[in-house]
Amino acid sequence: MEKHFCVTTYVVDKQNLNCLMIFHKKLQKWIPPGGHIEPNEGPVEAALREVMEETGISVELLGERLPRKSDMVNPYAMQSNIVSENHIHMDFIYLGVVEDSELVELSNDEDLLMKWFTVEEIMEANFNTFEETVTWYQKFVDLVSEGK
Repeated sequence: MEKHFCVTTYVVDKQNLNCLMIFHKKLQKWIPPGGHIEPNEGPVEAALREVMEETGISVELLGERLPRKSDMVNPYAMQSNIVSENHIHMDFIYLGVVEDSELVELSNDEDLLMKWFTVEEIMEANFNTFEETVTWYQKFVDLVSEGK
């Protein structure tokens, strides 16, 4: 079984509590930014890099910081995503925030469709995403709203 280490960063707007999603053409679903951790790269670096590469924005990662290394943020969780019969993604889950989605200009790469959604839109039964994406965005919007 081949295992790849990956990151997913759920991006929430602190002002309006909007959630950033990217339409993944291969999966034909809306998902948060993320991807593979590169050789000699840590998960925090990968989380920040993937958001920047895919969306053109920088985020602040929220979460517990290690006592002697303030730039190391513990992920909220790790989950395994079965890609195929012999391929698994071991995925570090992060929460990234921006101050106000209305002030954020998203990269408009023709090959990448991205959009801000409310958590209520994501929770709708016909919203095209994975069940765990809905669960994480619900949790993270609650966390960010408590910190307002």
